[in-house]
Amino acid sequence: MSTLPLTGAQPMPLLAAKHVSIAFNGTPALVDVGFDVRAGEVHALCGENGAGKSSLMKVLGGLYRPDTGDVSIEGEPVALASSADAIAAGIAVIHQELNLVDSLTVVDNLFLGKEIRGRFGLPGRSAMRSRAVETLARLGFRRSPDALVGELRVGEKQLIEIAKALLANARVLIMDEPTSALSDTEAHALARLVRELRDKGIAIVLISHRLQEVFDLADRVTVLRDGRHIATLPVGRVESAQQLVSMMIGKQFNAPQRDERAAAGHADTLIDVRGLTLHGEHRPVVHDVSFAVHRGEVFGLSGLLGAGKTEILETLFGVSPWPMSGEIVIGARRRHFASPAEAVEAGVGFVTEDRKKDGLLLDDTLEANLMLPSLANIDGFPFYRRGAAASAAAGQARASNVKCSGVSQTVATLSGGNQQKLIIGKWLMTRPAILLLDEPTRGVDVAAKAEIYTQILQAARGGLTVVVASSEIDELMLLCDRILVLCEGRAAGLVERDAFSAERLVELASP
Repeated sequence: MSTLPLTGAQPMPLLAAKHVSIAFNGTPALVDVGFDVRAGEVHALCGENGAGKSSLMKVLGGLYRPDTGDVSIEGEPVALASSADAIAAGIAVIHQELNLVDSLTVVDNLFLGKEIRGRFGLPGRSAMRSRAVETLARLGFRRSPDALVGELRVGEKQLIEIAKALLANARVLIMDEPTSALSDTEAHALARLVRELRDKGIAIVLISHRLQEVFDLADRVTVLRDGRHIATLPVGRVESAQQLVSMMIGKQFNAPQRDERAAAGHADTLIDVRGLTLHGEHRPVVHDVSFAVHRGEVFGLSGLLGAGKTEILETLFGVSPWPMSGEIVIGARRRHFASPAEAVEAGVGFVTEDRKKDGLLLDDTLEANLMLPSLANIDGFPFYRRGAAASAAAGQARASNVKCSGVSQTVATLSGGNQQKLIIGKWLMTRPAILLLDEPTRGVDVAAKAEIYTQILQAARGGLTVVVASSEIDELMLLCDRILVLCEGRAAGLVERDAFSAERLVELASP
């Protein structure tokens, strides 16, 4: 599809790229791509994982030098040889991959390398802390600015990355999946801020797999596929999200539909949590939470950042750092797993929210990642029979529709969507009774999301019990039979499927 021309005279782009091509190890990432954004505009960039979106943004942000093509600011060619060059030119990038120092505080991370200096050239701690508090408050950040970043959740770290870019006072703000780890409430707060910045004349480039954000915020949208420019058009000319996804994948897209299962299939209680309290340093992280999950049910956990969703899943899997009181009954036995090994042996799998940090061995092969928790299920165990392992891994990769050259491929070379399908498939290989999912589609494109949803629902129809924590309300309403809403570590309400509504879930989650 070719670019659709806009009517009337258009202002000169603030930032533009023309005929940009770049390849890695001979594999093209971008092929003759053009893109521009104007002052006071939100221009969305859409495409599947691996379409070239992040590569283009890294060219604009000075991290990649294109093989061919050029970048200009207000019509003047610029050489962006580094991120420092881009910052000096007024371009700030919020990267999807977090770039923070865990051993430093929030304030120190925000001003690292650009400290506010006071008397005698010393860092002005008070001034930096004041600006940090002001900027973070605009984003709804609830933790102390003096907290160590290593103690924060992924969503909280993402807010810090956004705050870093805001503090740069840039003319162009490039946002690569800025809400991928945020709840709908935090995402709405960021949307308000994006509109404020646009009204002040800031040019904003938005990459998002949440297509409703594109329709709500963007003035124009550009679609990339396989590193090539497919279309640029006003958002008002896009008829539907389905049409946009079809452009992204190059074929007709049909959204996944939930096959309603009879409630009678959920008679047996498999997980019974009674009065669960997790004792934090100063106050409970989770306080007196109780719920039951039926066999074959998809049970949801909803709430804002810090509400306790992840902490409950970690406790069920035996990796919570917090002292616990209360009871957890799985099947007919009281369980308090002391390690993940105990949980796996009991038939519990856990897909963590940060796949790169906690879920995958990025520098190892697909085979090694898939087989790691399933070795005991392979013929010949305790000996490692390479042929049997490779065959089993290849079968699971096919079943999970992981696009790869083979199970000997390095995981780091996969797109984010394929990495996520891989980690879910890894746990399905263990044939678990219970699968815990923490943000199962974070940073995943719409087509890959649909495949993951189908995989989860098919597994549940086969008798798998699923507990899913997600910041995306639409995702929970599609997948779940019931949703427990948490607010500041407490159970705010349990919503049955026939009463699902976004308004109700947001209302319960709000303090």
